Amino acid sequence: MKIDILYQFNEKYAPYAGTSITSLFENNKHFQEIRVFILGEGLSQDSMQRLCATGERYGRQIIFVDTDALIAKMQQLHMPTYRGSYAANIRLFLPELLDSSISRLLYLDADTIVDGRLDELVDLSMMDRPAAMVRDSLTRAHKLHLGFSKEEPYFNSGVILFDMKRWREEKCSEKIVAHIRNVRAHYPSPDQDLLNVVCRGRIMTLPPRYNFQPIHLAFSVKSYFRCFGKNGYYTVEEIERDKECPVIYHFFRFVGEFPWNRNNLHPDNEIFDAYLAKSAFNDYVKTASEAGTILRIEKLLYRFLPGGVFIYLFRAAHEWFIYKANRDSERERINRLM
Repeated sequence: MKIDILYQFNEKYAPYAGTSITSLFENNKHFQEIRVFILGEGLSQDSMQRLCATGERYGRQIIFVDTDALIAKMQQLHMPTYRGSYAANIRLFLPELLDSSISRLLYLDADTIVDGRLDELVDLSMMDRPAAMVRDSLTRAHKLHLGFSKEEPYFNSGVILFDMKRWREEKCSEKIVAHIRNVRAHYPSPDQDLLNVVCRGRIMTLPPRYNFQPIHLAFSVKSYFRCFGKNGYYTVEEIERDKECPVIYHFFRFVGEFPWNRNNLHPDNEIFDAYLAKSAFNDYVKTASEAGTILRIEKLLYRFLPGGVFIYLFRAAHEWFIYKANRDSERERINRLM
């Protein structure tokens, strides 16, 4: 049994990606072959050596993919950057980067931990869909702004299972380029929004255990559904079931912090620390978060308010952030047209 994995990150995220890769290898030693492809941006020699050492330790292949030619093409197409970088959208152009012999590919964000076996994803029927993803736990209001109905799914791009043959056949990358050039280039969540909008109706839903998100660890299932509702998401039973056995944890920002921040209150902190200690980056020193005043207040409220009360403040803060991001992306679109 074999599996191909893709990571994409810059030098800042190298210790976190190294931790994620360690967790992947630790829990899938039974695989005959695991190849990890890395789309790196500005990686230092030290980080690359540590990543290679991780592969050697477990007898796995670490393959660094040159992205310079693709970035040059994206510049020629006048594709927008995100926070000054083309990195966010690189994985949407996989056919131009990876060998055509790769049929199935699992993309993992650097801020993930693989805490179980990935066997099911190797033989999972994707029902002729080019991609399979887990639904996003927070973006109920945002998907309405994008034109989705309440009942339609909106997916989180932290974990993506690609059927590369189908992706090529449906010309998904070409459709994304056409959308960027002719419809809309700027989105609050560039790669995630583009995938959801362009591949609308062509993404298969994975069980929540393959991208288990922080909100389900921080709050009770009952509190979550009371606050966010059930439209377009999983059932109470599905979340309760997978909360007992997550396979992939996705620890995106929570109350302004990540597990790698000093004195964080992130619900994934313990599991991150456990695999960091096993990784080649175990000398990593946590630093304070860059959270502003509002997020520091949010952290304080999370510490002292009952979870069933705080979750409503959490939702309001998140939706305000998305509102501002949508407003800013719309301004960029207008400026581009002028």
